[in-house]
Amino acid sequence: MTLEKSLGRSVGRRAVLAAGLAMPALIVRSVFDSTAAAKPIENYRDFESNVLPFPLFGGTQAPEETETTIAERILSRSPRTSPLGVMLYLEAVKRVNKDREAYNGGWKTRWNPVIVSFFQETSTKPEGDTTSWCAASLNWALARAGYRGGTKSASSGSFRAAPGRTHRPRPGDIVVFGQTDPEAFKAGRGHVCLFLAQCRDAVLVLGGNQTNRFGHHSVCRKWLAKDGEELKLHSYHSIHAFRQAAPPAKARPNMSPQSGPPAHSCP
Repeated sequence: MTLEKSLGRSVGRRAVLAAGLAMPALIVRSVFDSTAAAKPIENYRDFESNVLPFPLFGGTQAPEETETTIAERILSRSPRTSPLGVMLYLEAVKRVNKDREAYNGGWKTRWNPVIVSFFQETSTKPEGDTTSWCAASLNWALARAGYRGGTKSASSGSFRAAPGRTHRPRPGDIVVFGQTDPEAFKAGRGHVCLFLAQCRDAVLVLGGNQTNRFGHHSVCRKWLAKDGEELKLHSYHSIHAFRQAAPPAKARPNMSPQSGPPAHSCP
């Protein structure tokens, strides 16, 4: 049974989480060699920068050539099954650079070529210090899986008007949050990710640019309150609305600087 099918069955939240947590380990073993065994270091904070012409979370210096090569290899091996399959693959990446910084999260000094490559699927240049890569990573995952309907925008707000709006989300559907500040909401700020499970007051999501307990931005899963201090649930969108065939995205990243820990129970 595929991961997407196992997550899509009508089972309890505990079974959904168990399936989601087990499969990435299988993906990692089939993709990464023994040189990836070093444990990632995560107890540093990413930072926002407008020094580069393309603001991004993380480093402000160019990656080394070997890091670019590794990033290309990681992206080229990502599955083409579904956006959820792509995100689960990225979540499971354990490869680290020489500073023990994971390739699926922000780096402290140099920019991560994996993250920067996500912006090749956007045509919007982010503006301001709050620009994030959640929408860019989701657009990349959609294109990689051959889905059409991506917004080609680095703004999470671009998904608010996406097709397939639903009140009964299933694992792999798109979840859109808006910032609670009215002006920030009008500017299109918020968050976009994939649905895994929910309880009364919170949603378990998987996506890019999500912070773990260290404040480190990465591709990970976490619980987000439906009505939080900074973010408020806006809408769910069925991933099937994006499913019409499109040419699969090329995995080779654009290396120009245009650019939580797993949860097991409801908080």
